[in-house]
Amino acid sequence: MARKNRILEPGFYHIISRGVERRDIFLEPEDYDKFLDLLSEMKKKYHIVIHTYCLMTNHYHILLETTEQNISQAIKYLNSFYSIYFNKKYKRNGHLWQGRFASYNLYDDAHFWIVAKYIERNPIKANMVNDIGTYRHQSFFQWKYKQDYFLLLENSKIFDMTLQEYEAYISIELQVDALSTVYVSPAIIFKDGAMKVLTKRVQTFFEQDRDINRNENIKKAFEYGYTKTEIANFLNLSTKTISKYTSL
Repeated sequence: MARKNRILEPGFYHIISRGVERRDIFLEPEDYDKFLDLLSEMKKKYHIVIHTYCLMTNHYHILLETTEQNISQAIKYLNSFYSIYFNKKYKRNGHLWQGRFASYNLYDDAHFWIVAKYIERNPIKANMVNDIGTYRHQSFFQWKYKQDYFLLLENSKIFDMTLQEYEAYISIELQVDALSTVYVSPAIIFKDGAMKVLTKRVQTFFEQDRDINRNENIKKAFEYGYTKTEIANFLNLSTKTISKYTSL
């Protein structure tokens, strides 16, 4: 199966990387510290903003922001050096990570805050803790208790809220389907031999006037890059009906 095309444009990304065969990648407290030291180095070296993070026993989540087309180099740096450290310390050989890391692009505030909550609530979801503020290896704990890696969050967007507001926000359970609304976009298409990222969701074209200017908006959505089938499925119309308006 062909690899999914990775988007490299500067912006917000939700990064996930897991241990091979879902094995633990953090075995002792100093392992978490070593990873965060490397994350701090990566942040400086590649001019990246760390917004939120959570280190679980066998994987990690990071919500970060790039300013250059260097997401692949940055995570390769982080994972490679941590792998070297881990293998040397525990006298093991072979891959530490399960394939390449996953990266999901976020394009608006709604995306950002949903993913931030999801990341912070990971220890609760995994039944590791009951209190949102008691898991040490995540961004909220660093902020609340001003721990050693608090500066890692310098310029984080989470500071748009007060600490009390943020704690209240992440303490509320995430809606079951919230993440699905994030990861249905962006879509990736190939047009005239080049890759194009559709950062607008198809519903964006019909939010204001789904009925009044429907036909005109169908054409706009099609010209933007959505297929007739995708538009038809969204509007509950036949592909034949959509074809009539895209050819005008």
